[in-house]
Amino acid sequence: MKTKDTNIDDQTITNVTSEVIEHLMNPKNYGQIENADGVGMGTDMKTGELAIIYLNADDTNIKQIKFATNACQDTVVAGSLFTEMIKNDTIEDAKKAAVLLDKKLESAPKKQQACSRLVLRAFEASLINLQNKKNGIDEEVHKINSKDSCEIEQES
Repeated sequence: MKTKDTNIDDQTITNVTSEVIEHLMNPKNYGQIENADGVGMGTDMKTGELAIIYLNADDTNIKQIKFATNACQDTVVAGSLFTEMIKNDTIEDAKKAAVLLDKKLESAPKKQQACSRLVLRAFEASLINLQNKKNGIDEEVHKINSKDSCEIEQES
Protein backbone atom coordinates (compact mmCIF):
# COMPACT_ATOMS: atom_id res chain seq x y z
CA MET A 1 0.00 0.00 0.00
CA LYS A 2 1.29 3.44 -0.91
CA THR A 3 0.37 6.47 1.14
CA LYS A 4 -1.37 9.32 -0.68
CA ASP A 5 0.87 11.81 -2.54
CA THR A 6 4.19 10.26 -1.41
CA ASN A 7 6.66 7.62 -2.43
CA ILE A 8 6.48 6.00 1.00
CA ASP A 9 5.14 2.45 1.15
CA ASP A 10 4.59 -0.01 4.01
CA GLN A 11 8.04 -1.57 3.53
CA THR A 12 9.74 1.83 3.86
CA ILE A 13 7.86 2.50 7.07
CA THR A 14 8.76 -0.94 8.42
CA ASN A 15 12.46 -0.28 7.76
CA VAL A 16 12.51 2.77 10.02
CA THR A 17 13.69 1.47 13.35
CA SER A 18 12.87 2.90 16.74
CA GLU A 19 16.56 3.78 17.17
CA VAL A 20 16.52 5.93 14.02
CA ILE A 21 13.32 7.64 15.15
CA GLU A 22 14.88 8.31 18.57
CA HIS A 23 17.97 9.92 16.97
CA LEU A 24 15.75 11.97 14.66
CA MET A 25 13.46 13.23 17.41
CA ASN A 26 16.17 13.59 20.11
CA PRO A 27 19.58 13.95 18.47
CA LYS A 28 22.50 13.06 20.73
CA ASN A 29 25.72 15.10 20.90
CA TYR A 30 24.28 18.02 18.93
CA GLY A 31 26.04 21.32 19.48
CA GLN A 32 29.45 22.90 19.63
CA ILE A 33 32.52 22.31 21.77
CA GLU A 34 34.22 25.59 22.65
CA ASN A 35 37.97 25.43 22.03
CA ALA A 36 37.73 22.00 20.41
CA ASP A 37 40.97 20.19 19.67
CA GLY A 38 39.73 19.30 16.18
CA VAL A 39 37.02 20.88 14.04
CA GLY A 40 36.06 19.46 10.67
CA MET A 41 33.45 20.34 8.10
CA GLY A 42 31.96 18.17 5.38
CA THR A 43 30.32 20.28 2.70
CA ASP A 44 28.01 19.80 -0.26
CA MET A 45 29.16 22.50 -2.67
CA LYS A 46 26.02 22.12 -4.82
CA THR A 47 23.45 22.69 -2.05
CA GLY A 48 25.47 24.52 0.59
CA GLU A 49 24.57 21.86 3.16
CA LEU A 50 27.23 20.97 5.69
CA ALA A 51 28.04 18.96 8.77
CA ILE A 52 30.57 19.95 11.41
CA ILE A 53 32.31 17.65 13.88
CA TYR A 54 33.89 19.09 17.03
CA LEU A 55 36.12 16.83 19.07
CA ASN A 56 38.42 16.84 22.03
CA ALA A 57 41.03 14.10 21.95
CA ASP A 58 44.44 13.16 23.21
CA ASP A 59 46.91 11.17 21.12
CA THR A 60 44.77 8.03 21.15
CA ASN A 61 41.29 8.65 22.58
CA ILE A 62 38.25 10.74 21.76
CA LYS A 63 37.31 12.49 24.99
CA GLN A 64 34.29 14.42 23.70
CA ILE A 65 32.52 14.74 20.34
CA LYS A 66 29.64 16.85 19.06
CA PHE A 67 28.18 17.65 15.67
CA ALA A 68 26.15 20.38 14.02
CA THR A 69 24.51 20.61 10.61
CA ASN A 70 22.30 22.75 8.43
CA ALA A 71 21.35 19.71 6.36
CA CYS A 72 18.38 17.35 6.30
CA GLN A 73 17.14 14.78 8.79
CA ASP A 74 19.34 12.06 7.25
CA THR A 75 22.39 14.10 8.25
CA VAL A 76 21.01 14.71 11.74
CA VAL A 77 20.36 11.00 12.27
CA ALA A 78 23.80 10.05 10.89
CA GLY A 79 25.51 12.64 13.10
CA SER A 80 23.68 11.49 16.20
CA LEU A 81 24.21 7.77 15.53
CA PHE A 82 27.86 8.13 14.54
CA THR A 83 28.88 10.37 17.44
CA GLU A 84 27.13 8.03 19.89
CA MET A 85 29.01 5.09 18.36
CA ILE A 86 32.46 6.63 18.74
CA LYS A 87 32.36 8.90 21.78
CA ASN A 88 34.89 7.81 24.41
CA ASP A 89 36.45 5.42 21.89
CA THR A 90 39.98 5.30 20.51
CA ILE A 91 40.70 7.30 17.39
CA GLU A 92 41.70 4.12 15.56
CA ASP A 93 38.45 2.35 16.45
CA ALA A 94 36.48 5.46 15.44
CA LYS A 95 38.21 5.44 12.04
CA LYS A 96 37.24 1.78 11.62
CA ALA A 97 33.64 2.59 12.58
CA ALA A 98 33.58 5.35 9.95
CA VAL A 99 34.72 2.89 7.27
CA LEU A 100 32.08 0.36 8.33
CA LEU A 101 29.33 2.98 8.32
CA ASP A 102 30.45 4.20 4.90
CA LYS A 103 30.18 0.63 3.54
CA LYS A 104 26.79 0.14 5.18
CA LEU A 105 25.52 3.31 3.49
CA GLU A 106 26.10 1.73 0.06
CA SER A 107 22.76 -0.06 0.39
CA ALA A 108 20.86 3.15 1.22
CA PRO A 109 19.18 5.44 -1.35
CA LYS A 110 21.64 7.81 -3.07
CA LYS A 111 20.30 10.94 -1.34
CA GLN A 112 20.57 9.30 2.07
CA GLN A 113 24.12 8.18 1.25
CA ALA A 114 25.22 11.67 0.23
CA CYS A 115 23.62 13.43 3.19
CA SER A 116 24.88 10.92 5.75
CA ARG A 117 28.40 10.98 4.31
CA LEU A 118 28.64 14.70 5.13
CA VAL A 119 29.11 13.53 8.73
CA LEU A 120 31.86 11.10 7.75
CA ARG A 121 33.68 13.78 5.75
CA ALA A 122 33.38 16.13 8.74
CA PHE A 123 34.86 13.48 11.03
CA GLU A 124 37.74 12.90 8.62
CA ALA A 125 38.32 16.66 8.43
CA SER A 126 38.25 16.99 12.25
CA LEU A 127 41.05 14.43 12.53
CA ILE A 128 43.10 16.32 9.93
CA ASN A 129 42.48 19.56 11.85
CA LEU A 130 43.52 17.85 15.10
CA GLN A 131 46.78 16.69 13.51
CA ASN A 132 47.42 20.05 11.84
CA LYS A 133 47.05 21.83 15.18
CA LYS A 134 49.44 19.35 16.83
CA ASN A 135 51.93 20.12 14.02
CA GLY A 136 51.67 23.86 14.73
CA ILE A 137 49.45 24.77 11.79
CA ASP A 138 47.03 27.54 12.75
CA GLU A 139 43.77 26.32 11.25
CA GLU A 140 40.34 27.10 12.71
CA VAL A 141 38.51 24.36 10.79
CA HIS A 142 39.47 21.83 8.13
CA LYS A 143 36.98 21.41 5.30
CA ILE A 144 36.42 18.49 2.93
CA ASN A 145 34.03 18.84 0.02
CA SER A 146 31.83 15.82 -0.56
CA LYS A 147 32.07 14.06 -3.93
CA ASP A 148 28.32 13.45 -3.96
CA SER A 149 25.52 15.94 -3.53
CA CYS A 150 22.46 15.71 -1.34
CA GLU A 151 20.54 17.08 -4.32
CA ILE A 152 19.83 13.89 -6.23
CA GLU A 153 17.05 13.23 -8.66
CA GLN A 154 14.28 11.04 -7.32
CA GLU A 155 14.99 7.34 -7.63
CA SER A 156 12.22 5.15 -8.96
